[in-house]
Amino acid sequence: MALGGVHGRASAHEHATPAQVQSIVRNVVPLAVGDVVPDTVFIDEKGRAFRFSALRGKTVVLAFMYTRCPDPSECPLISAHYQVLQRLIGNGPYALVEVTLDPEFDTPARLAAYAQTFAADTRKWTLVTGTSDAVYDFAARFEVSRFDDPQRGIIHNDRTVILDPQGRINTFIDETGWSPNDVYAQMRSVMEQPSNPIARLDLWLSKGFVAICGNGVAGSSGLLDLIITFAVLGVFGWAFYRLTRLFFANSG
Repeated sequence: MALGGVHGRASAHEHATPAQVQSIVRNVVPLAVGDVVPDTVFIDEKGRAFRFSALRGKTVVLAFMYTRCPDPSECPLISAHYQVLQRLIGNGPYALVEVTLDPEFDTPARLAAYAQTFAADTRKWTLVTGTSDAVYDFAARFEVSRFDDPQRGIIHNDRTVILDPQGRINTFIDETGWSPNDVYAQMRSVMEQPSNPIARLDLWLSKGFVAICGNGVAGSSGLLDLIITFAVLGVFGWAFYRLTRLFFANSG
């Protein structure tokens, strides 16, 4: 679940080396593109220790969720995207990881039940929990904040991250409505495998529109947004041209 002004906020550090700054909630150093994912010790849905370093050599998609999220357009939507990605990646050198933002409630058993809800193949899709400090500090490094609301549950912003085979951050996606096909194309590109350039362009444009316009445009195609923008500009340009001609004709 997300809070209007917080949901989908783009990182101010995405294109810069992170300085020694403090998170609003946690005393951490935010991560930027090119930084290596922290090797935090988590516990997976089978109760085993998990570290991101175990996935070296694979392109990884990381997202944040919690199992009791009541809004189908938030955490469940991300997991539904993962279900599609799971099919797309097949047996390739890829992995999917979701980190809970509700570690006190989301035990390995609850994560396992949630995984079954989405038919997760745990050989390539891992759900993890951990101590509260470990989870919250890890999330804060990615500038994902969360707090409890008695009426709405856990309020948090959304951020999906693509990691390269060396564990470095390749891409931040600050919306829930991303296209699995677009993300898969970017994953293949990261692995230097043939990929759909139109899908990668669509992802890039979607990220740009969300950064500029906010999450009100999230979930739509970046290419479609671009076409609509040019169409609107074209209509206004044509109307301006006609009004200008009319004005000068009447003036003459």
